[in-house]
Amino acid sequence: MTAMCDVSFLLLTFFMLTSKFRPPEPVPIDLPNSRSQIKLDKTMVISVDRSGAAYFTVSTEIREPLLNNMLEAHPEIKLSNQQKTVFKGIEMIGFPLNEMPSVLDMNLEEYKNYKQKGIPKDSANNELFEWVTAARYADPYLKISVKGDKNSNIVAIKQVIKTLTERANIHTFNVITTLAGNAQKAGAKKEEEPTK
Repeated sequence: MTAMCDVSFLLLTFFMLTSKFRPPEPVPIDLPNSRSQIKLDKTMVISVDRSGAAYFTVSTEIREPLLNNMLEAHPEIKLSNQQKTVFKGIEMIGFPLNEMPSVLDMNLEEYKNYKQKGIPKDSANNELFEWVTAARYADPYLKISVKGDKNSNIVAIKQVIKTLTERANIHTFNVITTLAGNAQKAGAKKEEEPTK
């Protein structure tokens, strides 16, 4: 009995010390409810927050070829090796291309406090299309997902879908939602929390 307790506590300690907690998302997005459940492995995620700003993220293994494709398309943007290394570590891209060098020069504390404006996606300056195209060149089999806040402006979601379908000629993509049961539990927890 003693040996079994020792082994179980050793296993418990091992799993507690080696597990990683999921980091908080840089942009909080309240997802709408859904009933289906599909898991995506290698994916590009376009997020739209409550204000309608668009953000872009991809798997870490294609960030370097993605950045190389973007720099090739925009030779006016010059990045140092240090800035390229920082780019591989950022979770979400949510800034215009002309701000990239200054954002990648920020230290960790400055970056945490930096409020990303979102990627331009209007018809005059559609940088979102350029990010999507560069990511597809980096990995042609990359799956695309759109993740929108349930209270976001529908016009912003339509702009993202129009960018994918009309500009990038992509007609198959996923929409990320939360399961209906989980959303109700999350909503109940939110109501119980005191407001500050």
